[in-house]
Amino acid sequence: MKENKETVNIAFLGLGGQGIITLAKMIATSALDTGKKVCYNEIHGLSQRGGSVQSFLRLNEESSPLFASSDVDIVVGLEKMETLRYLYGIKEQKPKVILLDYFEIRNTNYFGLEVFPEEEEIDKEIKERAEELYIFDRENFKKQFKGNFIPYNVGIFSALTTFEELGITEEIGEKIVKKLLGKNILLSQVNKKAFKEGKKWIKKI
Repeated sequence: MKENKETVNIAFLGLGGQGIITLAKMIATSALDTGKKVCYNEIHGLSQRGGSVQSFLRLNEESSPLFASSDVDIVVGLEKMETLRYLYGIKEQKPKVILLDYFEIRNTNYFGLEVFPEEEEIDKEIKERAEELYIFDRENFKKQFKGNFIPYNVGIFSALTTFEELGITEEIGEKIVKKLLGKNILLSQVNKKAFKEGKKWIKKI
């Protein structure tokens, strides 16, 4: 992570259906609530078929939402292979990485591979390419919920409020979850619980 850097560049990476766009919007809305300038951009892949989805966010910056991968400060990954693919593009400064412990094996042709790498290999590569690596414990987080709807993105948002450089307090986080996700009365309580639980299941390794 670059020191004394007012602008914070964040990359959100994952697959269609994981709530990447919503997660980025929660961070962006929280930043605006604290008076920060925000630039936001999203790239949809084949989201309906579980393809790549990326969002890019710049805090304290309003000229452009785009930045070179070498300038990223925080990488938020909701799937391991997508996260590693982005990290391969970073040649110099290593970023801080927060990673959902989730790995999905897909068609090797998607990545131009003959054989899909083992999850352990991917874990090792990600750790080597991160300045700091934080793992979000997907399985234990999941155990806190009874139904099939598990809002991992809200849990990750909760975990991100512990990053001082983002400046998001618990009070602001709760307000943003209610503001953006509180309209569905059936899911609002689940999202509220996910925010409360999320920060408990992040671990620096």
